[in-house]
Amino acid sequence: MLLGVASAACQTVAFTPTATSGSPSTPLPPTPIPPIRVTSYLLSPGSVPGEWRVVGLIENQGQVTFGRVELSVGLMDTAGKTIAESSTNALMSNLLPGEASPFSVTLQAATAPAEARVEPLAFEPADGPPAGPRRAELISELEEFFITGSGELAVLGSVTNPGRSPVSLDSLSFLGQGPDGSEKLVAAMEFGPNRLAPGETAPFLALAPENPGAVRWTPYHDGVITEAPSAGALEIRGDPQLQLTAQGAPFVVGTLANSGTTAVMGSVLVSLLDGNRLIGLWEIEIPRPLRAGEQLPFTAFGFPGVNLRFDAREASAIRVDTRVEESLADHTKTPVFLPVDVSAFHSVGSAIFIRGTMRNPTQAKVEAARVYAEIRSSLGELVTAGWSTAKSLEPDSTAVFVLDLPIPVGMDATLAEYDLRAIGQETQP
Repeated sequence: MLLGVASAACQTVAFTPTATSGSPSTPLPPTPIPPIRVTSYLLSPGSVPGEWRVVGLIENQGQVTFGRVELSVGLMDTAGKTIAESSTNALMSNLLPGEASPFSVTLQAATAPAEARVEPLAFEPADGPPAGPRRAELISELEEFFITGSGELAVLGSVTNPGRSPVSLDSLSFLGQGPDGSEKLVAAMEFGPNRLAPGETAPFLALAPENPGAVRWTPYHDGVITEAPSAGALEIRGDPQLQLTAQGAPFVVGTLANSGTTAVMGSVLVSLLDGNRLIGLWEIEIPRPLRAGEQLPFTAFGFPGVNLRFDAREASAIRVDTRVEESLADHTKTPVFLPVDVSAFHSVGSAIFIRGTMRNPTQAKVEAARVYAEIRSSLGELVTAGWSTAKSLEPDSTAVFVLDLPIPVGMDATLAEYDLRAIGQETQP
């Protein structure tokens, strides 16, 4: 399937002209064409009562490339009164002249709306050269569809850069259209590549809120030609290990290392493969700049829908693959190491639960403070790792942290070795 901004049958939203006073012999000035036009949309019930979804398309009718396009979406009752409203962005963050982009927004309304209203709210030219970015050609393959435990529709597939230039990929989505061409819903990439080298193929996982039934999937992507990246400094140390919880759920533990000379950010895409068949995908975003020579143990756990596609009895046949991507780090922020106090620590079923506080003893505000945990067996083998959610700490203050980490079946938590560190970033005055 060729990935590009594809045309689709759609219904044009009618605009009613406003009456204007004046002499009939005086010609009226031409009505300006809005640069962003809402070409079509569909209002439908969501997956739970009181939830309503509006899915549609916009088009860039201007002469310049637009960056973020914000839309205003309202729901009206039979009297024309607004009963719910929200805003959303077009899924493509760069919209070239003549291109279309899908949008999708979910609203809550106590009563059933009679209609929806969608209007452009804000848009501005994209950053970069006057001609705008150059759209890349990408090829996608939709390989498997399945329902996750939360009722979402998951789409596993691959995307390939067939060109000779590197591509930066900000978004990838698929618009599901019914037999009449109406917009049913959007499956947007949740995990996948940010960059593709010439000729490179990478896996992706897209999620839609529910199963739409029989639809035609039209792809849209925001891939643009970019410069070749510098030599990568991030690497996986050793072989990531596939582990199973007591309930047979798979998770992967590994270690990411910065072998370069400066701090970097990045991500790791972790794939579970049964032969050549992709059965699970998870993405790990590095939570802070990784300093030169630093290592970061990680755990990939919670692969969407994998429990329905994974047989623990055949775990030995599953192969783990990783894809590391690197991005620029903010070198102006100084890491701050904080004291940690643990108040609760116990293993429950297939997880280790840790609760405590981290304290900021400095006279400066600390942002993005997290507790990083590294747990090893009595033989020194990494069995699980992870970090807490980010917190901001005022000077001389504390914040509660919670860690809930998966552990392998049969692990004796009392014999494990634990390393807890709290690290934040000092804010600049």
